[in-house]
Amino acid sequence: MGGIELQGAVVMITGARGGIGLALADAFVNAGATVVSTDLAGRRADMELNVTDAAATVAVMRRIVDEHGRLDIVIANAGIGVAGAVEDIEAAGWQRTIDVNIRGTVNTVCAALPVLRAGGGGSIVLIASLAGLAGTPLLTPYAMSKSAVVGLGESLRPEAARHGIGVTVVCPGPVETPLLDEIAATSGVSVRRYLTAAAGAPITAAALADAVVDGVSRNRALVVPGRAALLWRINRLFPRVVRRVSAAGMRKELHAAGRDHTDRPLSAAN
Repeated sequence: MGGIELQGAVVMITGARGGIGLALADAFVNAGATVVSTDLAGRRADMELNVTDAAATVAVMRRIVDEHGRLDIVIANAGIGVAGAVEDIEAAGWQRTIDVNIRGTVNTVCAALPVLRAGGGGSIVLIASLAGLAGTPLLTPYAMSKSAVVGLGESLRPEAARHGIGVTVVCPGPVETPLLDEIAATSGVSVRRYLTAAAGAPITAAALADAVVDGVSRNRALVVPGRAALLWRINRLFPRVVRRVSAAGMRKELHAAGRDHTDRPLSAAN
């Protein structure tokens, strides 16, 4: 199937009041779409939504159809990041990551499919990460959850295509948002410093959003914008080399954080 016509389309975005969500909203509006932003209470979105609540997710999509007459594109953007060494991450951090990044995405997909089918087709966009395509130490819960999102999108795409629904998975490297400056579970670890050293300077949220608009309009299965595309290809061709480089980057960041005294690099890199 071909891409979707964006002019006049109705687009729903979850987690829409953050950096990427706001940029996505602007980009789709500029492409001629009507955007309905959703986010947690107090975020000043068009509609309140906690994606971990399956029933609420269904209700919001029904409301969008009632108010706008249709729903064409659903973007599962809501997500959180938990950084630090695994031994420093509490159970609550793991659970919250699973709840929002995995369960929230599943809730969004399961609510969207019948609505899009009833409307004759459309598109589902899953915002994942380069960390979902290549292992990323010190971001293990996040990488785990985004790997799940990648698997969901790749598996869903041929099923959804039977009903005229496209599925696009988006896997950016670091993006210039406040998430890069969140405090890590491991004292002294800097997510911004670590990811910039590993993947280069962050791309802007606007650049990512433009890549998403292009990907949806072309019904691309996978969008890996900017330098992340090169890193992904290198990982596919030379995975052992990338694992060693990744382990070296982890050790460097832990050293900067004063936490390298227990490191065993050879076992981590093989």
